[in-house]
Amino acid sequence: MLTRKWYLPTPYPQPKITAMRTASSSRIPLKPLCAVLAVAGLLFAAAPALHAQGASEVDLTVAEQYLLTAANQERAAQGLPALHLDAALSEASAFHAEQMAEHDDISHQFPNEPDLEDRGANAGAHFSLIAENVGEAPTSVIIHNLWMNSPPHRANLLDPEVNAIGIAVVERDGELYAVEDFASTVQTLSLDQQESAVAQTLVKAGMPVADTSATARITCAMSTGYVGTRRPQYIMRYTASTLTDLPVQLKTRLGSGKYHQAVVGACADSRKTAFTAYNIAVLLYP
Repeated sequence: MLTRKWYLPTPYPQPKITAMRTASSSRIPLKPLCAVLAVAGLLFAAAPALHAQGASEVDLTVAEQYLLTAANQERAAQGLPALHLDAALSEASAFHAEQMAEHDDISHQFPNEPDLEDRGANAGAHFSLIAENVGEAPTSVIIHNLWMNSPPHRANLLDPEVNAIGIAVVERDGELYAVEDFASTVQTLSLDQQESAVAQTLVKAGMPVADTSATARITCAMSTGYVGTRRPQYIMRYTASTLTDLPVQLKTRLGSGKYHQAVVGACADSRKTAFTAYNIAVLLYP
């Protein structure tokens, strides 16, 4: 289930930082400190579009490289996996860092600027969760130390659910404006690949899986009912950001002994949202 968390700003003297973590869309301006996270959901108004960099290499400045190294050292000290540098998230963070330098201020969204989720999606990132730390100070060392000593920012840096990061630092008049965008990325897969992944998970659970049919995909896109001449005894429709876990209700059905074959259908996500998810239907037969 996708959830939202809000972190209220905490005042600090100069220098200043802010962080954000939300499950829909959230925005928390802060002076001098604030934090944000986003995890799947609603779409706010968008402004100028960003252009995706795809998988191109990201060239980091010394300040940006320090923040990346420091973040992964902090995670390693907690037994957490390192974050990989993501080109699309880096583009989104660079766009926002430029906005902060231009406004000579820190915020998670300025007037006529896309919100955090849309900045990431517009840059080409695919995610089920997105978070952001923002800061302003003379050095990246100061910014990182402030983040690590602020519970909301530290939570973003050490979040076990995120696996990717984008970092940007822009200098103006001796001040550094820094942005770290974190995300739990969702792999882009074809419908065939999605169905194959779910089928493998079902087989591991002991359920034989028949070949996917066009009718299974149509059934996936339906809110209720099914199409085709063969009537399933049970249909589980669900949306998820990973294909290696099955819903609890489906696991219960599989363990009941009533079903002896499954068919998997995947369909496009029709929701109007910046977040990425897989839409799956599992049809069970006696």
